[in-house]
Amino acid sequence: MPNTAKNTTKRKSSGRKKSGLKLTWPEVLASAIVLLSLGFLLGRFTGNSDSYSGLSQEQDLRYNDYDTSCYYYDDRGRLHYEDENYRSVTVMDVSYVQKDIDWDQIRDQDIDMVMIRLGFRGYNSGINTLDEFYERNVEGARKAGIKIGVYFFSQAISPEEAIEEADFVLKHIKGKHIDGPIAFDMEPLENANRITHLTSEEKTMIADAFLQRIEKKGYEALLYGNPTWLGSSLWMTRLTRYDVWLAHYTDYTQWPYEYVMWQYTSTASVPGITGNVDLSVRLIRK
Repeated sequence: MPNTAKNTTKRKSSGRKKSGLKLTWPEVLASAIVLLSLGFLLGRFTGNSDSYSGLSQEQDLRYNDYDTSCYYYDDRGRLHYEDENYRSVTVMDVSYVQKDIDWDQIRDQDIDMVMIRLGFRGYNSGINTLDEFYERNVEGARKAGIKIGVYFFSQAISPEEAIEEADFVLKHIKGKHIDGPIAFDMEPLENANRITHLTSEEKTMIADAFLQRIEKKGYEALLYGNPTWLGSSLWMTRLTRYDVWLAHYTDYTQWPYEYVMWQYTSTASVPGITGNVDLSVRLIRK
């Protein structure tokens, strides 16, 4: 008994010596700030944070290296590109406007990919809404064996709303086997004023917040716009990390900067679709 008591006392004494380090309140506060800062940085750089982390540093815009003389039209009026570095494929984009599509006919039209409108935010209501033909278009394109991407028409007025839109998209592509890019489309509408008061900086942050969210989830993020929108409404030098889907209805675009896809017409005729449809040429490095 006496020996056991002595041994116990020694162990307790030894324990007190090991834990004898004391921190003052200023030291505790400083340590907490360091830990919180590390947690923020870890979330920002590993993509674990759901909040918007802000615009990246300004970068010079890169010029494209396409040779405009290498664009050509086939006998169906479709645009193609071929040089020693790039080849092209045809991309179609559809929405409720095209109504019911005969996807069996589309299968035989050499359409490599279809960009399907997933939905939009109401320019008056501000409510995120699914395109009424989205589900059937995804099902039809998948059965036809065509690669599928989607786009969302944004009317967000803050980065927080842009993240809501991105999450709306992510929710509705779940289980759909989407294997193409996800595009952000913001543009002015006649008689609609939800976004008209936004500054270029605000529009840039909104686009960045949406695309950043999509990119963090492992999808290819595309920024859609015409030369006027891209050149005047956005700070493109802050969005250089994202690929561009250029909308320019002309035979030869003069947009000098990098783009991976060019929507060159809104009046194409494609068997299987009643009325006009948009077509794009997608440039692929060999």
